[in-house]
Parts: sequence; structure tokens; C-alpha cells
Amino acid sequence: MKQPIASLLACAAMLTVTAPPAAAQDGPQVFTRTGTWVLDAGEESCQLARVFTNGTDQVSLALERNRADNVARMVLVGNAIRTYRAAAEVGYRFLPAGDQRTARYIRSETPEGQAYFNFGSVFIGPNPFAGPPVAAPGAPPAAPPAEFVVPPYDRAAELEFAAGITAIEFNDGLFAPIRLETGSLRGAMEALQACTDDLLLTWGIDWEKHRAMTRRVAPADPAFEWIPAGVVGFEDFAAFGGARNPFRVMVGADGKPTACHAHWVSLNPRQNERICAGIMQNGNFTPALDAAGEPMASYWMVDYMLGLARPFGR
Repeated sequence: MKQPIASLLACAAMLTVTAPPAAAQDGPQVFTRTGTWVLDAGEESCQLARVFTNGTDQVSLALERNRADNVARMVLVGNAIRTYRAAAEVGYRFLPAGDQRTARYIRSETPEGQAYFNFGSVFIGPNPFAGPPVAAPGAPPAAPPAEFVVPPYDRAAELEFAAGITAIEFNDGLFAPIRLETGSLRGAMEALQACTDDLLLTWGIDWEKHRAMTRRVAPADPAFEWIPAGVVGFEDFAAFGGARNPFRVMVGADGKPTACHAHWVSLNPRQNERICAGIMQNGNFTPALDAAGEPMASYWMVDYMLGLARPFGR
């Protein structure tokens, strides 16, 4: 059974605190790692979590993954994290690379009274949303940004990037910035990748074949047309924040959907049933291709607002 991240804070009290209290400073509060990474392999997703301390307070970091891809949902738990009332986003950096990123967050509270922050999906790799380089004075203007395309999943590149991380700093939007001294994340990401391979196996997918595929599953026509109008209203949009309620569609080598399931559910069951029914009845896909270019069974994982939401006016 999947262990709630909130329970990590209860467990943290039993761990030996190995870090001395952080010295007072003008920079971010420094939290050093304590205990070990905890990997929780659930039926629908994998969670990797660890507790950090500054000698007085504790913060838990979790990276959660429900697909073989270069993103993970990032969650922080701890009362040391305090955002400005008007802050809709929090800035963060993977150090030492230092490129500034932002994440819209969902805040709630654990049963133990700890602040819970869900930052949604983050890329474990170079920032794909970074704009083109700014032209030097006197140089020709930089080319306009091209349409954003999610980069293909490169396991080796993800591990290389993770190996270079020494800390994660959370800054903009916080009363007091914090820095989690994670150390290299290579070993942690290797464990998360292996857990994801097991997920594919439980879904009936040949994960070794999946690693070498040359093309992903993709809708053959606009996916929003598969969903009956009125199933999701404007008032439901908040339910999709924090990478919640994505849909996993199993797709055969013939491009036909064979199963549909909602993860990290935040819509009501009836809505999810109607969305899946529309996908199963109307869905038409271009199948994945294996290393030899032959069609193979795979899956399509989609966040509703990015792949299923009906464009305004349609």
C-alpha cells in the first residue's frame, strides 16, 4: 500500500539527526539530509522521499512518477515552508546549474498539521521551457521561440543531470528561502527508473522493448473530440493542478485503446468514467514503434488540460 508522505514526518522523529543546526545567515535556510531515501512502489505510481533538517525544523521532499518519462511530481511537506499570501508560484533551482524555474503549487495540510505543497510536474534535466539565448548587443535578433515540444525520454541523460545536482533551492514566493542539500541524485533516480520499469510490467508492457521504442503512442486525431461536451466545466479546472488526475490509456499495436484509468484522482468518479468511456469509444491512435520500427503495445499518459481539454469556443 502506498505510504502517505505525511507519515514520513512522523517517522523522521525516530531518525538520528546527523546535521548540526544551520548557522544564522542572510542566504537561504540550509536543510541537510538525514536518514535515507525511501522508495515506495505503488500499483499506479512510484514515490521517492527523504527527510531534511536544519537542526530545528524538518522538511520532507518527495518525487513521484507515474510514467516512463522525464518528469516527476515534486512535493514538499513541512511548516518551515511559508509562502507569501499572494504568491501563486514558487521559484526553485537545481544547484549548481542554477537556472531559475517556477512552479504553480497546491497547498494543503496533513492530518498532523504540517504544510503540504504539491508543485506538479518538474523536469529532471535542462529546463525545456527556457527561452532562446538573448542576442548580444549589435548581433542579429534571436530567432522567435519555436513551438514547445516535450523532449524524448533519455534515461541516460536524466541520470547524468541528476548526478550533477548537489541541492535544490526554493526561493521566489517564500518568506524565507530554503535549500535542501540533496547531494547527487543519480542513485535516487536510478531507483525511480527501476520502479517505473516495474510499473510498466504490471501494466502488461514489455518494458525492455519499451526502452528501445522509436516512436511513442500519439492521438491520430484531436483527442478533445473524443470527450463528450460538458463533462468537465470551468469550475473543475482547479482539480487538474499539481499534475492531478492524468489519464493512462493502454493502446494496442493496432492503435486501438484497450483500457483507460485515472491516476491521482481529483475529479469525481462519474466524470472520470465518462471521460474514459469517450476515449475507449472514440479513441484512435498512432501506435508506438519498437526498435525495428514495428508497431507495439504501449500506453498514452495525458494530463487533461494539456491533451483533452476542449479549446475555447469549440
